[in-house]
Amino acid sequence: MIPAAIAVVAIAVVAIRLRPYATRGNVVLLVAPVERTRQRTLTRRAQRALPDAIDLFVLAVRAGHLPAAAVDIVQPHLAPVLQPAFAEVAAAVRNGARFADALAVLPKRLGPQAAPLADSLIAADRYGLPLAPVLDRLADEARQHRRRLADASARQLPVRLSLPLVLCTLPSFVLLAVVPLLLAAFSSLSR
Repeated sequence: MIPAAIAVVAIAVVAIRLRPYATRGNVVLLVAPVERTRQRTLTRRAQRALPDAIDLFVLAVRAGHLPAAAVDIVQPHLAPVLQPAFAEVAAAVRNGARFADALAVLPKRLGPQAAPLADSLIAADRYGLPLAPVLDRLADEARQHRRRLADASARQLPVRLSLPLVLCTLPSFVLLAVVPLLLAAFSSLSR
């Protein structure tokens, strides 16, 4: 009776663990984890490219363009990871959507770090608030965030390099230093 209960619990645990995976026949497809990884990678790339995009918006706004026109002007010059989201915003505005509604796409497509940019563009469009100072502050904050991410990545580098270092250096040390000594010792024993 007890082994049957353990088997039922084990099957339940496996079923719960495999729920995010799609199955086709006997093959388990890793759809959900791959999609999450792809989304995380896109979000990280967008985080790195966002300060430059904000700087481009500052240039467009200081040149006298309204926020909706700035999106059209800046979009071709953005990083490739940001272009589809801003192209979607520009297309929605051209098709008659309100600028504020079209900008709601940015945080969904690029992640939560794009929300302050979208909110400031919406506020400037709706209420006529000065946009350049807000964008300057956002660009500074985004650059500081990118710098913190780079520092964290640099701190993780020794840990990530330790495995290849051990797997490559230790065998070469054994082959170049220890093996010749062993060969010399064995050759002296055979005489």
